[in-house]
Order: sequence, then C-alpha cells, then structure tokens
Amino acid sequence: MSCEEFEKIAVNVRGDLMQTAVHYLHDRDAAEDVVQETLLKLFVMRPKLDAYRSVEALARTVVKHLSLNYIRDNRMSAVIDPSRIAVIDEESEEGELSAERLRRTFEMIDALPARQSIIMRMKHVEGMEVEEIARTAGCSVDAVYANLSRGRRAIVERFKQNGGL
Repeated sequence: MSCEEFEKIAVNVRGDLMQTAVHYLHDRDAAEDVVQETLLKLFVMRPKLDAYRSVEALARTVVKHLSLNYIRDNRMSAVIDPSRIAVIDEESEEGELSAERLRRTFEMIDALPARQSIIMRMKHVEGMEVEEIARTAGCSVDAVYANLSRGRRAIVERFKQNGGL
C-alpha cells in the first residue's frame, strides 16, 4: 500500500477511531494519544495492509485493544467522579459512610486482576450489558459472567476481611 493510499484511509477512519477511543476512555486527550498510536502501528504495517479485507475494521480493532490496554495500564477509571455514580450528601454521616465505602470499593476493583477489573467497571460503572462487554472485551458471554462472579466474590471477601464498612 502506498503512502498516499494509507493517508486517504487514515483521514477517512480517524473520526470513527476517535469516537471509539473516547467511548472507552472518556478523555479526549487520552483518546487522541490512542488514535495516534493506532495510526502509527498501521503505518508500520502498511506493506502488509493489502492482505487485509478491511483496513478500517483492523483499525477499529487496534484502537479498541489499545484503549483497553490504556485503561489497564493507567487505571484511569480508579478516579471516578462520584456524581456519575450517586449523589452523596457530604454533610451527613450516612453520606460520609457512602463516600468512604465507594472509595474502598473502587480500590478493591482496582486490586482485581486486570480483566476482572475492566469487566467490573464496564458492568457496574459504565452500565454496559453483558453482551456488549463480551463484544468489547473480545470474549464470550460466559467468560464475562465468570469474571463478574469472581470479581464480586473477591470484593465481598475483602469487605468481610476488613470488617465491612
């Protein structure tokens, strides 16, 4: 594939790649980095791209995997705006307890193995359906259920070990 052909494809798919990366990362700057890395990887692969039926589909797959890697590597979802989860009245004791429990729960989710952590966040923070998580994570629905179950059990066990909250 020539540089000119690659440039045309890159210009055409860039918007879609940005949209996909922003969907996963919720951060335009991080999404821009992931899209640039995706296009660089594809440029390096340029001599082999003619063998692919759809370079656009390949680009979307690469951006999805790089986005998930970014989440795993940076644990960016550990810092979540509590207003996205629940409204907490910081003046009340109950609100303070809820905020502390929420903070500890996210710490426990971050301590899970990477795949369980990502799947738990997709399900319980992003509100994604199991089928959508399976497509996004590139695994079966049964694997999503298994990871959710293991993650939930680990968190419940940690709460028990720490005397609840």
